Amino acid sequence: MRTLQSLGVVSSIAIASAATAQNAVQWRVEDGGNGHWYQVIATTNQISWADADAGARARGGVLASVTSAEENSFVRALDPTSPAWGKFGPWLGGFQAQGAAEPSGGWNWISGEPWSWAEWTVQPVGEPNNAGCGEGNENRLHFINCEGTGSHWNDIPESGVSNCCTSGGDRVRGYIIEWSSDCNGDGTVDLGQIFGGFLTDANANGTPDCCENGLVCCGADIDESGVVNGVDLAAVLNNWGTTGGKQPRSDTNYDGIVNGEDLAAVLNGWGPCP
Repeated sequence: MRTLQSLGVVSSIAIASAATAQNAVQWRVEDGGNGHWYQVIATTNQISWADADAGARARGGVLASVTSAEENSFVRALDPTSPAWGKFGPWLGGFQAQGAAEPSGGWNWISGEPWSWAEWTVQPVGEPNNAGCGEGNENRLHFINCEGTGSHWNDIPESGVSNCCTSGGDRVRGYIIEWSSDCNGDGTVDLGQIFGGFLTDANANGTPDCCENGLVCCGADIDESGVVNGVDLAAVLNNWGTTGGKQPRSDTNYDGIVNGEDLAAVLNGWGPCP
């Protein structure tokens, strides 16, 4: 998978939970990662898992699925000063299927990735335990800090409210988004291409406009018109020898320079995008 340099971005999307956007960071393939992008969202007040799920989807991602110790360490280190990392840390994309055997049966990732690894806390009480503490069935997943466990997981009711941590109760006040979508099938996560200026996202919802409008996001279609033509050829020639300038998509293969390879891409892709 090709990757783009990690860039910070401030989200312009407002949701009812009054989320404050933090920095989106890529877990780069060259660093042993998966090429996906992640972002910690802190909320002023308590947020339910369902509302966090909706907030992640509104930004073009999903609640994060953590499938290895390495990914867990990367995600846990995101934006460490965020208010989302309170006694009850942010939501993840784990949920327990209705009617599953308690406490450890039927756990799934909202992304559909296999549930093959877990980092449940073991002190002072092993998790998951479906304790509830008077707040209902514990069927959703988040990070927990109140037990001094740092990077471990806890099951908690879907509301994000529990009295298990302190006598006065505590609340989940944040969530982690993960972006992995590649709607144009070019091997690069869409969000990185949006940040880099290679794909347009005018409504700032995390999904390239070409995909939303039913167009094929072909790399040689520099102006995203759905057709490779003289406009795209002119963009390559006008930006020859640069990184792309104000038309970053003229570097069709993202190698850092507009040259013969990009010219060939335009000529070979001439006509309507397939």
